[in-house]
Amino acid sequence: MKISHSLLAKGAIWTIASFGVGQLIRFSTNVVLTRLLAPELFGIMVIVYTLRTCVELISDVGIGQSIIVNKNADNPDFYKTAWTLQSIRGVFLWVVACAATVPMANFYQVKTLSLIIPVALLVLVLSGFTSISPSLVQKRLQFAKLTAYEIVITTISAVGQVALAYFIPTIWGLVFGLLFSGVTAMIGSYFLLPEIKYRFKISRNYAWEILHFGKWIFLSSIVYLLSITFDRFYLAGVIPLALLGVYGIARSISDLLSMLALRLSNIVIFPFIASHSETPRADLRTQLVSIRLKFLLIAAFGFSFSVATVDLAIKLIFDQRYYAAAWMTPVLITGAWISILCSLNESTLLGLGTPRYGAIGNSLKFGWLLVALPLSFRYFGPVASITVIAVSDTFRYQIGRASCRE
Repeated sequence: MKISHSLLAKGAIWTIASFGVGQLIRFSTNVVLTRLLAPELFGIMVIVYTLRTCVELISDVGIGQSIIVNKNADNPDFYKTAWTLQSIRGVFLWVVACAATVPMANFYQVKTLSLIIPVALLVLVLSGFTSISPSLVQKRLQFAKLTAYEIVITTISAVGQVALAYFIPTIWGLVFGLLFSGVTAMIGSYFLLPEIKYRFKISRNYAWEILHFGKWIFLSSIVYLLSITFDRFYLAGVIPLALLGVYGIARSISDLLSMLALRLSNIVIFPFIASHSETPRADLRTQLVSIRLKFLLIAAFGFSFSVATVDLAIKLIFDQRYYAAAWMTPVLITGAWISILCSLNESTLLGLGTPRYGAIGNSLKFGWLLVALPLSFRYFGPVASITVIAVSDTFRYQIGRASCRE
């Protein structure tokens, strides 16, 4: 089956538009928030966001991916089962997060975390009860509809976050802003496909299909979690919260392009590869190679421009408290280029039904960070540590590159 280049292009355009507008809104929101709040507050939220990521990934069974690839996804019994499993998982994750509050507060010596975490991570329950309509829209390749939905939700969330930080210029302004975003996404999702009605139901057959497909996603998510969060958890224990907050901002900026590539891979490449998985691999590679080359050339230009100018942009936009991000960000952006290559490889392999290579690659990346990050910080300081983090995806890339050539 020949791949439709025009459909791929339309999907990419809508995805880039959604990502670009969304990130512009989020970035503008962060700039305003940095004017209203102290860096230490962002350092605390780095810990909260990292814990959220952890508990989400350690129980990821690929419900969204199952909806996209399963031919029965539009069957009411299937999507009710998927929504029920998702809801149960959301409540379970919040309980796990609550159990971690006291140990984390003691470890980081931030006593207020014991109260902040249970309140902030109620967003996990809200996410659990969110409609699965976005995944169904993605499966149907309704990119314009998905884009409009995401931009509306992001805009409303940003306005609420800024308003709450203005009237509550403490850590609780950020906490309530996070919850406001969760409520907005949950309510808005039910307007995306209003014809779909939900009630709690578990079909044994469909639940088995979801969990069977998700077993590799589960294993991959655990090692992915370890590889992307170890730097934040480690640095949170060895550097001041203010510097951790600056690092969080630098990391957010550097991840923009790699996040775009990941989004394109998940929303466009993964569904297309899955729908053409029976095509001989040599033919599939031939059809995709020119598209991949064009995308990488455009991405290379974007990365080069960003590395050359981001330090000036940071000094123009942020005040002096955040100037350390000016040297961190170019280093991290350079490393994010490798992350783009990894995302393309892994989405292709996932579409072909072989997610295990992602697990292997992320295991190697985590092993590198586990050994090199503490040693580099101890003997050479923060600059060496940032460099170690930047080059970590090199280990992940080698596995995906070799696997795609099999």
